[in-house]
Amino acid sequence: MNLMIINTILPLFFLLYQIIIDFVNMFPFNDIESRDKRLRKYEVIGNYPPLLIISICYYNHNQITLWIGFSITIIIFIMHILTWWIPYFTGFPKSAKENYDRYFKRTYKILPQIKDHLTPDVEHMGVGILIVITLIFQIWDLLS
Repeated sequence: MNLMIINTILPLFFLLYQIIIDFVNMFPFNDIESRDKRLRKYEVIGNYPPLLIISICYYNHNQITLWIGFSITIIIFIMHILTWWIPYFTGFPKSAKENYDRYFKRTYKILPQIKDHLTPDVEHMGVGILIVITLIFQIWDLLS
């Protein structure tokens, strides 16, 4: 399969995953009952359009749009690292603990707990895996 097609489809697959985890109750994989409607609206506005833009950028497949799509993916990756992995390994920021407890305390986790740090749940580990796979194929496309 050609890299343009893969890099166009991967963000759409990621978007489908986001829609499922945001709206389909699969407790304890996710806990949509704990999220209020206002938060869900912000998740939709913040998470869905960037994935559509990435897909459109790779569909257009020229030097400028490839770099735009890649840049958006890097931003999503950095936000994921800052939101889940920095708190897991370092315990910061402590202020996130209240929201974490409200929305993710009951979800399924496979990583060991580190002190009182926030532990990424399986739902968000799936997000991380999708981001990394997307980045790998985008880097491959940029280098070819």
